[in-house]
Amino acid sequence: MLSRARLKFFACTLAAALAWSPLVLAADGSGFLGAVEDMPLMDGLAETGDGGIVFDKPTGRIVRSVAEGDVAPSAVRAFYIETLPQLGWTRAEEIELIGELLLFRRDGERLDIQIVPVSQTHTEVRFSIEPE
Repeated sequence: MLSRARLKFFACTLAAALAWSPLVLAADGSGFLGAVEDMPLMDGLAETGDGGIVFDKPTGRIVRSVAEGDVAPSAVRAFYIETLPQLGWTRAEEIELIGELLLFRRDGERLDIQIVPVSQTHTEVRFSIEPE
C-alpha cells in the first residue's frame, strides 16, 4: 500500500505530466505546423514533405508549408476563421479575391491560406507567411 506522501507525489507528478503534454505534442509538430510553432493544424490534416520551408530575412520571415487530409474544404475554412483570431490573427476579408483563399494579418506579417479541394472530402491546404 502506498504511503500518503508517495500517493501525493504520484498525484503531483501525474498532474504535471498532463499539464505539459500539449506542449510536448506541439514540439513534435503534432497539432501544429512544423515551421510555425503557433499555427494550429486542423484535425484530419497532415503536413506533406518535411515540415515546410522557412527563410529569415532582415525584414521578417517567409514561411511556406502544405498539409492535406480527408476533410471537407468548408470545414477547413470554418476552422481557421474561428481559430486564428484567438491567436492574434486578424482576417483581411476585404482583400480575399477568391473563395478558396483566407488572408490574415498579425504583427507586420501576412498569412495566406489557400484551400485547394482535391475532392469533396479531401483537401490540400497551402500556408504562406511573409512580411507586409
